[in-house]
Amino acid sequence: MDEQGIRELEERLKKAMVASDVEALDALLADDLSFVDATGKVWTKADDLNGHRYGMQRIEKLDVEEQSVRVYGGFAVTVTRVALSGTFAGAPFAGSLRYTRTWGDVGGTWRVVAAQCGLAPF
Repeated sequence: MDEQGIRELEERLKKAMVASDVEALDALLADDLSFVDATGKVWTKADDLNGHRYGMQRIEKLDVEEQSVRVYGGFAVTVTRVALSGTFAGAPFAGSLRYTRTWGDVGGTWRVVAAQCGLAPF
């Protein structure tokens, strides 16, 4: 996998998040995913998929403002700043977040194996 391939996976992930496309997210996330959100809560893959499946989280806008990609053989790290808005548990949210994702070659398929996000200063 090269940098362009990872950027394409990131774009697929972005589209799946905005569309709450559970099938696409299932294919892009490792089964043992650990995702730490901006509050410090750890989410599993099942948590993330169910949030989309049952409408707990809805992303209305996700604009990539900057992104770096580094590839290291069988894994890659992306650092992405986004402007994000939507609803969570019915409450609106909007802000600027920075995501760090680790992509790994899991049995011949590249998937997100770990991720963390935090609030980014404006």
